This record gives sequence, C-alpha cells and structure tokens, in this order.
Amino acid sequence: MKKGQQAKLFLFTALLAALLAAGGCRAGDASPRGLVAAGMAFATTAANEARFDELLRDRDSELGRVFRTERINTLLPAAKWTGRVKANGVSRQALFFVDDMRGRCRIPSRGERRFTFTLFNPKGSHLSYSVYFASGGREKQVFRKKFTHEQFFSAEIPLDGSGRDLDIVLETRGQGIGAWINPQLVGRKREPRVFVVIVLDSVRADHTSLYGYPRRTTPALEALARDARVFGNAYSTTSWTLPAHASLFSGRDLLGHGVLGPQDRIREDVPLLAETFQQLGFATAAFTGGGFVDDRFGFHRGFQVYSNKPGGVFLKDSSERVLKHFRSFAEAHWGEDLFVFLHTYQAHAPYKFPGKFKGAVNPGLRFNLIGPVNFLTRKRSAWFKPVAADELQALIDTYDTSIYYADQALVGGVVAFLREKGAYERATIAVASDHGEEFYDHGSWEHGHSLYNELIRIPLLIKYPASRQRGSDDSLTSIADVPRLLLQGSGLRVDPARFPDAPDRGSRVLPVSLPVSPIIKEIPTKVSFVDDRFHFIYNVIDREALAIFDPQPRALPVYEFYERRDLRQTVNLAAGRSPELKRFHERLAAYLRQLRRLPGRQQEIDENLKRELKSLGYLGD
Repeated sequence: MKKGQQAKLFLFTALLAALLAAGGCRAGDASPRGLVAAGMAFATTAANEARFDELLRDRDSELGRVFRTERINTLLPAAKWTGRVKANGVSRQALFFVDDMRGRCRIPSRGERRFTFTLFNPKGSHLSYSVYFASGGREKQVFRKKFTHEQFFSAEIPLDGSGRDLDIVLETRGQGIGAWINPQLVGRKREPRVFVVIVLDSVRADHTSLYGYPRRTTPALEALARDARVFGNAYSTTSWTLPAHASLFSGRDLLGHGVLGPQDRIREDVPLLAETFQQLGFATAAFTGGGFVDDRFGFHRGFQVYSNKPGGVFLKDSSERVLKHFRSFAEAHWGEDLFVFLHTYQAHAPYKFPGKFKGAVNPGLRFNLIGPVNFLTRKRSAWFKPVAADELQALIDTYDTSIYYADQALVGGVVAFLREKGAYERATIAVASDHGEEFYDHGSWEHGHSLYNELIRIPLLIKYPASRQRGSDDSLTSIADVPRLLLQGSGLRVDPARFPDAPDRGSRVLPVSLPVSPIIKEIPTKVSFVDDRFHFIYNVIDREALAIFDPQPRALPVYEFYERRDLRQTVNLAAGRSPELKRFHERLAAYLRQLRRLPGRQQEIDENLKRELKSLGYLGD
C-alpha cells in the first residue's frame, strides 16, 4: 500500500471513530424515512470541502445546474452535503460526495426493512460507490459499483433482520462528485396512510357540475363529493398560479409568504406542507406541469421527488400522464405512508384533450388545443378585444371538455387506483383549483389580470379517512386553509403555529390581491377583500400604462363594492357611504402599507424557464 493511501486510510479510521463516539445519526434524530431526512454524519477533510466548492462554484455550469446546493427541508437540520439532483426536469433529494469521502448513520432494528438508493455519477467523475453495514466494531461491504461515465443506477439492499442495531456507511473513492439520491430505509405497513392533493389549474368553480354548472363537466368530482367535505365558498388568494400555489403549500396569503411577482421565490423561513409530511415520515412526491409550479420557485422543499414534466401545458393527455407517474410512484412505495401532489395544466389555455373526448361536451365541437390568442389578431395588445359569438362558444366548449377530461382521467383515476389498492376508505384526497378563467365576463380573457369571481372562486373538496366530516361547508374558505384542513382533519400531530386556525365564522375577511400581473407588466395593481356579505375591489388606474392595449380596456372605477349574492358582479355599490364600505377602506390602507414593506426574494429566471412561461401566456412585453 502506498504512503498516500495509508494516510487516507488512517484519516478515515480516525474520523469514523469520532463519528461512532458521537453516535452517528441517532435514531432519535431521524424520522423513519431515511438518511437524507435524518441528517447523516459525514467524515470529510479540508480537501473535500475545497473540491466541493470548486466544482459547484459556478451555478450556471453543467454541474451547477444539476447539483443544487440548497435546503431540501427547512424543518430538518441543514447539512452542507445535502441538496438536490435535477435532471430532465425532475428534482430529487440527494447526498453529495466528493472524491474520497464517507458518511455514517446509525439505525435501530425495527423489523424487516430495505435500504434503497439511486446513484448519480456525472460526466467527468470517476468514482466507486460502496455501502457497508457496521456492527460490533466490524464492517461488512454489501455493495460496490464503479462508474467512469454519466449514469443513474438504482439499488436495493435487504437488512439482515438479525434484530441488531446497525451503522450504514456510505463511501466514495476516486475523483469527482457523485450523489446518493434518496437513500432510504424502507419498511412496509399493512395499512399505510395516503394523502393526495390534486390541483386542476385554471378551473373556475362555476364551470364544474359539482357547483351547479348545467353541463356535467365533473362527474368524478361529484362522486367523490359524496364522501367528502365540499367547500361552497372557497377563494384563491390571487388570480394566477405562482402565488396561489405558494398559499396552498404555506397556508398563508400573499403578505404572509411574500411571493408577489414572476421572479419571487418562497423564503426558507416559510414552512411548507410537504416538509411537514416528510418530517412525519411520509414518502413524498410531486408530479406537475412546471411553469409557475417549477421547483425553482421553492416548491421542491419536502419532496423526495419533484417532477416538472408530466402535467405540461401543451400535452393533450396531461392528466393521464400525471396519473401514470402517480401510480408508478405509489406502486414502488406501497406500504409506506404517502403524500403526493398532482398538478395539471389540462384546462389552462390552450385548452386541450385527447381526440376521443372531442364530442364529450358538444358533439359538434371542431376545435382542440385553442385559447383566446387564436382569435386575437394582435394577441397581447388585443387582450381586451371581444370575439365573435361562435368563437366565444368554441372556446368555452373546448375549456369545458378539458375540465371533463381532467375530471375523468385524473380525479377518477386516482380514486380508482386507491380503490384497487383497498386504500380509498383510509385515504385523504383534496381536490382544488388555484384560480379560475375569464371568458370576457368583465371584458378580458384568461387570468392574472383581475380579481372578479370568475378568477378567484375555486372548487375545493377534501375527502377524509372513513369519510369523516363529509357534507357541505358554506363558511368562507381560502386556498391557504388547505394545509390546516388536511392535517387537522386527519388527526396528524403538528405544531399548530405552522398552519394556524382561521378566524371564526362570520368575522373572517379574505385578502385577495394582484400586486403584479404575470401576463403584461402594464396591468396595474389590484387588491380585493371578501367577507360573508361583500366583495370589495381596489383598482390602481394608470391610463398611460394601459395605452399599449388596442382596444383599450373598459373604464374601471378605483373602487368596486359588490354584494356577495351578486355573483356576476354587475351592481357596483361603491358610490354609497355604508359603514361596511368604510371598514374596507380602512383595511385597504393597512394592507397597502404592509405590501410596500415586503422584501420579497427575487431570482433570475433562466432562459429555458422564461421560454416555458411565455408559452403559457406569461411574461408578456
């Protein structure tokens, strides 16, 4: 053995002895989920540290784009060597190893389990990866694989079942950087807990038959509703995707989470729903359409797997693709507690569906994969232009068919899978939209430009285990209530400060705001408040900014004030002097002061994501 090798071996021995003395990754420190969530103890040298910093210093390099050095779960201890591997639109939690390096974790014996992991060896790394089981001062190598080229490689190692406590030691030897993706200790439960959250992007409540729409667009939702709690007065916190999903995952409105514009990212001091489930020991995954639900905005936190691909905006079968990914993940992890988030742009413009569904809503429908821009000759500058009656009806028919397909393929598909597995009764299933869609109801198209009912009223239902709490709930409800409703309704023990209770019925006022439009920057700020009786809207009027549009938008008053029972919002009561209106003005002044103080966390949007967002109709000039 050469002197250099002897020195390295001696150093490893000394470092691992220190780790053993400290107890490594003690059972009390970790959830049952595995090593990433537990915070493995690493044996590293100054050379490892320097090489790591050198390899990943440039975040725009090939390695920097794939190896993401950021917190995976802010409710668990931070570690320098913990991050994400992102490749082909899929982000996975990982441990990073550089050159000759080791990590160790002590696990107690808890019955039959397996140790599973995926290795990622990037181009330019020449590493061997080894796994050892250590007990009683001895190590036994149970896995070794060497790579000289880019490769993903998955493996599973059974534990010995002897009842002894074990240390698992991970080791790399060679030169380069590598990743242990989602190294986990996997057990099996006879009746695992299952939570599924489904978001049907851009589905307005009054176009679902669940909420009284004359077309039967959501039969699967209606069937699920018989076992669920249906929220009849549910609202988003805004009228576009990014801040609405920030509210869904954080349990906060825009002032609470600070995500206002297209370049804002969720702050790490804001705990997210998936982080809580991972801390509770759940296997977690998300299958989405990317865009403003891309993991780069911070949504990845708490998810072992976060995919930006299957629910994409131009995929006619987006819902079936999302379902396929859900089924694959659930089958691979069946027997573990599961938390899965599913998102599709199926009903987002351009509206689309597989060809066999073309006659599902209107047998004479000729169109597919269309949106308002197909009928607007100047597109963005013509955003406030009406279209012919037959074109408007074609848009609505295509949109309704998209909703019907998403309902059947995704909602119905998830329910059918859980019934197949015998898990439906004990499962928790939430279905919602993030915002609605306008079809010239108030003189414009799509979403992200106003705060009227067609854009902020959303469908929301939650089916709890054993169909507890089923029935109608007409109390004022926000998309930001979903984390609290999920956790409390299913009996999980969580620090209530993370997702606090809503105010009592009758005294609640929901803030709904649009500080920045994602569509065209010239659309001015709007702020809205909804209580049990009224809907108040404040419009910033900037005629100079609006001059880019041809035709010009209809003249809006600064203040709009509607009774909630005026669902189409046709009678503006803002000219009155009612005490209620005065209270809304006072609330608005306080809200605007807080809004101006928000720091935000902006990030540069890379060119690939920028192109994707523009294809979705966002980030206009």
